[in-house]
Amino acid sequence: MKKIQRQEKICDLLQQNGELQVKELCEIFKVSDMTIRRDLNELTKAKRIQRTFGGATLNAVPQNDITYTTSLNETNKNKTRIALKAIDFIKPSQIVYIDSGTTTSPIAQSIPGNYKISVVTRNLRIIQKISENPNITTIIIGGFLRNTTLSCYGTQTEDQIKQYKYDIAFLGSTAVGDDGFFYDGNPLEADIKKCILSSSKKTYVLVDSTKCGKYGLVAFAHVRDVTGIITDSKIDPEMYNRYKEMGARIIIVD
Repeated sequence: MKKIQRQEKICDLLQQNGELQVKELCEIFKVSDMTIRRDLNELTKAKRIQRTFGGATLNAVPQNDITYTTSLNETNKNKTRIALKAIDFIKPSQIVYIDSGTTTSPIAQSIPGNYKISVVTRNLRIIQKISENPNITTIIIGGFLRNTTLSCYGTQTEDQIKQYKYDIAFLGSTAVGDDGFFYDGNPLEADIKKCILSSSKKTYVLVDSTKCGKYGLVAFAHVRDVTGIITDSKIDPEMYNRYKEMGARIIIVD
């Protein structure tokens, strides 16, 4: 991969993950830390990113960008509606896996108080939310902690996920390409999602419509491989029909 392509992909990854460490980028691109640091320095000079301790993050979007803010608020509302719809598929006494993500995390605070279920997760924010519900038994998946998302990752995380069998799992996705594959911007996250898919009886992927027809760095599943896709009503009709023809079950949230 050429330097310019790698630097563009670094910016894409920061957009998707918020912040990444140098060692993570080295693993993703299979290059030395000196190469990554050089890339980050050049992107910093171009004012596209900001350096952090051991890593980098994107430059903040100006607060006066009204169009961006309005779009972001609408997207967040769609994500909440999608999460609420996911709860319809949870049954009492089930073992439920809720993965890290801005679309999946609202599930935790919306589970009915009378549901006696077990929730498995690797995300600290989700743990905090479900701890307020006395009827939920919480199983915590450990590993290395990613500070930006408060989620665990690594081989320890994967091994622990494989120890359990889940009745139902809820995953997020960075993108859903027009080829029908779900993508993640981080290979380490993609590996974790593959482990969850192989350990769950039913798996639903939660994505807002803005992610459809786009691509990420690594594919982790095809639309026909999951129980269902939960998305909002603004999904492009062409994408909807394409995914249906590929064998997807799509649940639309109004």
